[in-house]
Amino acid sequence: MTAFTDQYYEKSIRIAPDGFSFFKMNGKKMETVSFSYSDNTLITNEAPRFFDSSDEITVISARHIPMLIPEEIYDSARDSEYLTLQFDTSHLGETYSETNGSYRTVYFLTKNEKDTLSRLPFRLQTVAEASLFYRFLCQQKANDALFVGRNTDFTDIMAVHKGEILLTNRFPLVEPADTLYYIYNIVTQFHLQDPALYLHFFAEEDKKLSALLKTHKLNPNIV
Repeated sequence: MTAFTDQYYEKSIRIAPDGFSFFKMNGKKMETVSFSYSDNTLITNEAPRFFDSSDEITVISARHIPMLIPEEIYDSARDSEYLTLQFDTSHLGETYSETNGSYRTVYFLTKNEKDTLSRLPFRLQTVAEASLFYRFLCQQKANDALFVGRNTDFTDIMAVHKGEILLTNRFPLVEPADTLYYIYNIVTQFHLQDPALYLHFFAEEDKKLSALLKTHKLNPNIV
């Protein structure tokens, strides 16, 4: 796969809006398999075939972009309240939060997702995918940096400045020129100076996008 998935997806179940994926390192090779929700495939059937029952699995929540709450005002007792400002929480299962710089990342799994995962024969830990983007960007130690996660039906983007999150957002999959517009808009809005750009394809690489970014001298690092 890639340096990004090799580092952060060693043994994991990724839950996204369009389906779920399994990842595991087999020696130095990353193995992965993906399922669409339209296939009516069950995690409880497929996960035990892919992982060993003794494995500790990371559940990576990519279902939605989490909320960012400044640490100064964060109150763990209000996680559900925060989420209702942005999401339909009528099927809320469990809330989670992680510290990313000066922000607390707040997200959730639905009751159905939580119940399904609880039936798996593994030890589970949960992390927001946005937290993995942030950790990766911090490791690069660039003053200004952007991470673009390209999926089959949507694109995630995160911008950081000196280790602090400026923005994290999601938009539907659009033409390469539209993605270029979003990137330039963020660079202009936050006055980013020669930002390092990291581009990850969760699906097949969009070579038109890669070429367009290079044409505009953004020189993306494919990770």
